[in-house]
Amino acid sequence: MALAHNGMIRGLNSIYLQAPLIPRDNKTVVQDFLTYCQCWCESMHHHHDAEEAEFFPSIERISGMPGLMERNIQQHRAFTPGFDEFSTYVHTCSPSDYDGGKVKTLVQEFAEPLTLHLREEIDTLRALDKYDSEQVRQAYKRLEKMLMDTDNHRIGPLVFGTADRNFEGGVHNFPAVPFFVPWIIHYVFARRYRGAWRFNPCTMWRDRQELAFSESSATV
Repeated sequence: MALAHNGMIRGLNSIYLQAPLIPRDNKTVVQDFLTYCQCWCESMHHHHDAEEAEFFPSIERISGMPGLMERNIQQHRAFTPGFDEFSTYVHTCSPSDYDGGKVKTLVQEFAEPLTLHLREEIDTLRALDKYDSEQVRQAYKRLEKMLMDTDNHRIGPLVFGTADRNFEGGVHNFPAVPFFVPWIIHYVFARRYRGAWRFNPCTMWRDRQELAFSESSATV
């Protein structure tokens, strides 16, 4: 879960850093960036909906402690208003009306409670080691299955393009897939919205790359 959260934060960082540098006179680039932002929002929404629908109730049943995950749910609620405002903007804004400064401001409204939640949820999950590990593992597998039930043309390239396979010396394989899957993502699923993935902080092979638009050619 920590690796998934890292990817979410990388995606948000790439949006925040590139938003004011998107050339407003290039409507194709603007639309591609708005699409990228839309896909990030859709991925976040899908992730947290799946947690509340399946994973959190499962953990409370396994632990025998109703309300155990309530703090996490309340943290979802804390960033939801700002997140929803950002999502509405990127889904409804026309390229001619795009305002990179507004995008940064909207991100600032929910970034702190979101990143706090993403950090603290990991501590909550680590504390589950006192319960039946096999049941917890099965609950997480069910969550993963729900997360995979999504639009691979919009979410798959985002997940792979925000995953850094060299993180912590490359000891992790995330997403944990056979070697050929990144090729399928790159050559099949990424084609429909090809222009959007230029804003990813990593390649489809999960190697870090310079941001497409950055004052300092930053990596995140």
